[in-house]
Amino acid sequence: MNVKERVLLIAETKGISKTEFFKDVQLSYANFKGGQKNTALSSDAMVAILSKHPDISPAWLLMGEGTMMRKDDRDVVSAPSAEAAPVTTEGLGIYKQLVNALEQTVKAQEKTIQSLEGQVSLLQRK
Repeated sequence: MNVKERVLLIAETKGISKTEFFKDVQLSYANFKGGQKNTALSSDAMVAILSKHPDISPAWLLMGEGTMMRKDDRDVVSAPSAEAAPVTTEGLGIYKQLVNALEQTVKAQEKTIQSLEGQVSLLQRK
């Protein structure tokens, strides 16, 4: 299951219509249908989803690890308020997981780009 399929599962599990879910997180549902379902999800989209649904495990959303719902409310990190909220160890760990997952996504996309560039180069030689 990819990250966009996990996002769709959040709405389904919570009993929220997809239209309402995507409106609430300010994303386009069209990006989660058909071929678009297999494309990457931006870090801004991840932050929006986790901010609106702090009961969702970032590790599950980003990497498919563990369970969808957080096990302990103490680990919930809400979106920062207008005044800078103090950084907690738990919050820092979640953001480190987010950064690591996004770095993995970037590396995978770089490999895909290199592969596609190689294929284009081969086709141009013919």
